[in-house]
Amino acid sequence: MQITSLFDEPFSTATAAAPSSISPSVVGINGVPFLLDTRDDANYQRESFDVVQQRNTSDARDVLLLPQDVWRQQVQSWHSGAGQSNMDRDASITTRFEDSFGVDPWTMWEIKLLKRTEKLVTKTGKTWLTLCDSKLVVINGVTISWYAFLTDPSPVVMTPAAGDPIIDIADTGGAVTTLHASGDVWQVTGSAATPAKIKTHVGSNMIAYEKDYLIMGDTNKLYNITGTSNTLVYTHPVAGFRWESAAPGNSCIYILGGIGDRWVVHRMGIKSDGSGLAVPIVAGQLPDGEIGYKIEQYLGFILIGTNRGVRLAVADANGDLTLGPLIPTTQPVRCFEGQDRFVWFGMSDMAATYDTGADATLFPQNSVCGLGRIDLSTFTTTALTPSYANDLCAVDETGKDVTSCVTFDGKRIFAITDSGVYKEMPEDMPAGWLKQGTMSFSVTDTKTGLYQQCKTKPLIGAIGLDISYDDSGFIRAADLTLQNSISSTNLPLNGARFSRFNVRYVLKRDSIETGGPRLTRWEFRAIPVKGRASRWTLPILNHETLEIDGVTVNRDPLAVLESLITLAESGSLFTLQEAGRAFQVHIKKFLWSPQRLTASGKAWQGVLTLVVEEVQ
Repeated sequence: MQITSLFDEPFSTATAAAPSSISPSVVGINGVPFLLDTRDDANYQRESFDVVQQRNTSDARDVLLLPQDVWRQQVQSWHSGAGQSNMDRDASITTRFEDSFGVDPWTMWEIKLLKRTEKLVTKTGKTWLTLCDSKLVVINGVTISWYAFLTDPSPVVMTPAAGDPIIDIADTGGAVTTLHASGDVWQVTGSAATPAKIKTHVGSNMIAYEKDYLIMGDTNKLYNITGTSNTLVYTHPVAGFRWESAAPGNSCIYILGGIGDRWVVHRMGIKSDGSGLAVPIVAGQLPDGEIGYKIEQYLGFILIGTNRGVRLAVADANGDLTLGPLIPTTQPVRCFEGQDRFVWFGMSDMAATYDTGADATLFPQNSVCGLGRIDLSTFTTTALTPSYANDLCAVDETGKDVTSCVTFDGKRIFAITDSGVYKEMPEDMPAGWLKQGTMSFSVTDTKTGLYQQCKTKPLIGAIGLDISYDDSGFIRAADLTLQNSISSTNLPLNGARFSRFNVRYVLKRDSIETGGPRLTRWEFRAIPVKGRASRWTLPILNHETLEIDGVTVNRDPLAVLESLITLAESGSLFTLQEAGRAFQVHIKKFLWSPQRLTASGKAWQGVLTLVVEEVQ
């Protein structure tokens, strides 16, 4: 006879409950009713136990030397750059962060403020920068201006071709070569020299000087104009193709070009006798949708600026390129400048806005124009993914193109279309921020914050610490203002409860000093919130014949025993129904106490005691 007709259906779902008319000595296990042994010595009971969270990361660096159940998140260096939104993955890099503005992370074991910038000169339209004759050369419109030093009040200004605007330049090192709208090419060797027209090619749009060759692009045609005549080297078979930029390789010249949203890099060899240039062939292709704007070479790497960011590439023995992952930007990258281990690149749209408290007035209210920086000595997720971060900026310029960048007198100088030229200054920026990245101690359950603390170089200026709990927006949690101190106290978190959090450091320059604070270490401590769950000890009667509320039930004790032991050994979750409620549980252990043989003498019947625990 079946007993299931006496229970509400569906009996095995998590929300089902046995009706009150059923005896309290009956429990449901995985949808099947069982009678409990309720004698005093049968030990039928329910008790509570603590549920302690476990961190899911394999790295134990933040749990050493701490009291039991106290967790620590700490950061001691930021030199691996930006672009990492989560700090808790096994693959996360502890020296990497999410984003920054006005902060220099490139010295290992500290962050500090970047230098502020100041406008050198106002210019309308596109501006190019180069160095020649130990001077800074600013090229704009129809003029070439020569600055002997950054504070030069009277630069030498010359006009190679009045009324004939400059549309591109070729940086030859020993001369300034300009391409004009008419197709004329002018060259001047220094601020005291006289510009001379050296070539003419009507329709040309691009000029470059690479590996001692002066080359020119005329839509889909590529010319060598080094000698006395303009020699056609190659005509791309697609009429709408356009050559855009060139750079030197180890044994070739790389030329960037394309049409629509399909752009490629060609490599052009030099004839073995040095008499000219070989027909170029494709060396690498950008992904569809990436439009090329600039190609450059530095320290053996090829750098490609596109409408979506920067890609690094390396050449094989033939000169063919392997392209790395994208370093993303929101606007096209149009220039590069390499110095030491770094490469600066044009950042026409840099996030700057800060939205917390009184400090918001220290920051621009829009994105700004400036430079990004790449560190070619530190690579992150792949062999061609260098560390990178936002760098210098013009805080009063937004929505314009950064077109050129050079290093002059040890300072970065950059040009912005329809604005002018900006120079790096000796003083720090008034303020900057660095956003660390989401942290959860590698588990999403609730934690309680204890405190945070910071260490600094002898403090100049101030440091603000902002925290965002569970993406609720940043709030100011603490301010460090004690001058010349090197360590904060434990800064309380007032028992804040959270699943995940993010922190933002705000560095503020002293109003008198030219320098600002240097943060060397940050730490955050929390404890897991212990949950409470139930554990049952269930002495189940496993007999051939049972009577439940006047109903006789016949079962095979051996089949029941094997079924329940299999459920225990598999570790499977199932629904336990007890006293009109349902719980998700699993069997932790069992004890089989056989009492007597069945009527056939082929199996035992007795009490199977199950210890089950609730899963939360």
